[in-house]
Amino acid sequence: MKLVILGASGMVGTGALREALAAPEVEAVLSIGRQPCGVVHPKLREIQMSDLFDFAAVEDQLVGYDACLWTIGISAIGLDETAYSRVTEELTLLWARGLLRINPGMSFCYCSGAGAGGPGMWARVRRRVEDAIQAMPFAHAGSVRPGFIRPGPGIRSRTRAYQIGIVLLKPLFLLAPVFVRLFPFLFTTSEILGRAMLRVTLGRADRFILESSDINRLGA
Repeated sequence: MKLVILGASGMVGTGALREALAAPEVEAVLSIGRQPCGVVHPKLREIQMSDLFDFAAVEDQLVGYDACLWTIGISAIGLDETAYSRVTEELTLLWARGLLRINPGMSFCYCSGAGAGGPGMWARVRRRVEDAIQAMPFAHAGSVRPGFIRPGPGIRSRTRAYQIGIVLLKPLFLLAPVFVRLFPFLFTTSEILGRAMLRVTLGRADRFILESSDINRLGA
């Protein structure tokens, strides 16, 4: 499988990239983002873009790929719905539709968030994205909704509040396997999440929406 990952320099994307590069089913990975992912690997090629909305600029380099992992996300803090939707909804669907147009039969896994579909603005926007992706004729598609993610070694979150929480909870990370086992509906790890996203695109998920417990089951 030839795989595209959007956002591989972020916390979720870094974990997904590591799992993809380690997976024997993946023969090649194309990382696309504004920032370099900081990884060198024989399977990996990278495209940096200052404007991710300029899909046409790289369209000819995206032909022949089988699946996409979408890990780009921003915090809704301080944003109105229009501003939050521009990246969360417009950008995601621009790429999803574009990739499917040039690679019919492609698969797609979208990283959403726990609580998507709830009453909050960010949740409504996330659910609109999920509904749009589910309606597209991908070979396999799914949306993962992780809760708290224990990042793998050296992985940081770009969301300041989340990173502060990671630092404060670092002494408890040795207990992460226990937390995942006892509270699978709340906790997962970047390794499990990355494997679950990859397995969605391989057609191994039994549902479109994967909450934290589903992620832990699929990515175990």
